[in-house]
Amino acid sequence: MTMLNKKFFAIIIASVALIAQAQPSLEIVGGTRPTTSSVTRIVGKTDPAATATVNGVAAKVYATGCFGAEVALNQGDNVITVESTQGGKTTTKTVTVVRQEKTTAAPAAQPVMRDVMFNVTTLPGAFLQYGNGTDRLGGSKMGYIDEGIALKVVGDYANLYKVQLSANRFAYIQKEYVKMDNVDVKTVNSSSISYSNMGKSDRVSISLPSKLPYYSWTQLDPTTICVEIFGAMCNSNWISQHGELGMVDYVDFRQVDSDVFQVVIKLKKKYAWGYDVYYRGNSLTVDVKHTPTSLALKDLTIGIDAGHGGEYPGAIGHSGLDEKTINLQLVMLVKGMLEAKGAKVVLSRSEDVDVAMSKRKQIFKEAGVDLAFAIHNNSGGSPLVDMGSSTYYKHIVNRELAAVMLKHLVAAGHKDAGLTGNFNFSLNMPTEYPNCLLEVLFMSSLPDEEKLCNPAHCKKIAAEVVASLEEYLLKVKAEK
Repeated sequence: MTMLNKKFFAIIIASVALIAQAQPSLEIVGGTRPTTSSVTRIVGKTDPAATATVNGVAAKVYATGCFGAEVALNQGDNVITVESTQGGKTTTKTVTVVRQEKTTAAPAAQPVMRDVMFNVTTLPGAFLQYGNGTDRLGGSKMGYIDEGIALKVVGDYANLYKVQLSANRFAYIQKEYVKMDNVDVKTVNSSSISYSNMGKSDRVSISLPSKLPYYSWTQLDPTTICVEIFGAMCNSNWISQHGELGMVDYVDFRQVDSDVFQVVIKLKKKYAWGYDVYYRGNSLTVDVKHTPTSLALKDLTIGIDAGHGGEYPGAIGHSGLDEKTINLQLVMLVKGMLEAKGAKVVLSRSEDVDVAMSKRKQIFKEAGVDLAFAIHNNSGGSPLVDMGSSTYYKHIVNRELAAVMLKHLVAAGHKDAGLTGNFNFSLNMPTEYPNCLLEVLFMSSLPDEEKLCNPAHCKKIAAEVVASLEEYLLKVKAEK
């Protein structure tokens, strides 16, 4: 075959390939809703190898195939043209985005507080709220309390009862966690207090003639556990210490109101390792866990919660990636790395089943986990910028754990999206073990979602999570 013929056939083959090539895919997946804003952020999806424009301006196409651009809007209808080009072929789509006039909506009707007066007792899973406000995670929680505690209801507000804890203190409780009861609610005298070493924990026992509502919290500098008992007047004329203690330095008490008795448990160490408050008979008991003898991963049980699951997908990325899937993938990577180091790992969610939050907490408690964390991914903000990582804690003694884990997520190449305390997430509520929540990245961010769709980067995230646990354990060990 002559050189000319070879060139001719090469041209024919190239032409056939060009003709055979399909039009590039194109879908507009975000930014099309009516808005009162002066801009919208159009998000599209095409083939990862394609190029894209929005109103003629080039937009970066991520490895997921997603791209986006900010478009200024005039009042009324705005026609936006989106194009995808690959192999000489272009697919074009237009969308009309409506910019509406701003209007002032009438305030939503608020529930009315009704004055009532009756008594109830708590059911399993009950917790007190500070007030009647709410957000997507429910009202701001004070803490869990035992079942069988008598409460005086003085108000009825939507799905909540307002309860009177003492002469000057009130709280709220969800109606589903109480039952009607004619048990008497009255102020009583406290009795003796004792504390002793139980082996893996120090036990503080506060004798009372009946079960009373209580509230506990922690403080730093020095590390302290405080318990307030409502409806109690001090008649505790001695505090007895029995034997050498592992975590508790000393116990003291004070009457902070006419019917509010406060017990203060000063710890020996900076890093608390969890505590449990419950009734044994009528004795309010605080079991303060000892720091584990060994802080090597091979000697610990780590609890990990994979956020969402089953029919609850969580946030959905622009590429179609759902949060429950990537949460579980990250959890399984972390689990494998921890088990390779000898740790025992307990998961609170299986691949196909969404376990109720109350059950997830119970799984960790029954397994006796030493430390736990939940892995989620966030949503919100602009899809055009990297939003980054954040971590969350409820109790101040868990702040350092959350801070170290955030430091390592940032080390994975993520923007620092913040460290958040007093967070109202159910799995941050337990006091029995150190815990925190990781919001690894934002599903709604195109650059963040690209990272989550990259297997190599997910392994890097998992490695940093494991490294953060090791660093935290070293901090605790150094302080022992």
